[in-house]
Amino acid sequence: MALNLNYAANTYLAVTLPAASSYLQAPASLGHVHPAVAHVGQVGEMPDVQLVSVPKQEWDVSETVRAEILAAFKAVGRVDIQEPKQRAKRGGDEL
Repeated sequence: MALNLNYAANTYLAVTLPAASSYLQAPASLGHVHPAVAHVGQVGEMPDVQLVSVPKQEWDVSETVRAEILAAFKAVGRVDIQEPKQRAKRGGDEL
């Protein structure tokens, strides 16, 4: 199932959970790590990588909130801030 992401309204964080993490059993509870965070879903077929969102109005405005969120998730696992990528259109003669 593809996730419907809105990079104009949200910043997305991919959280990689360690094998012993209790969040693997209930990944939606990642949305309770900080009040500004919402759990979006699993990334692809990787149950240990979960995507969470933070509204841009909270992420961009307050460095304190951003630091709190990152610190909370770094205590849970590895955190990668997601950036939207523009897909490249291939020409017809590349195959």
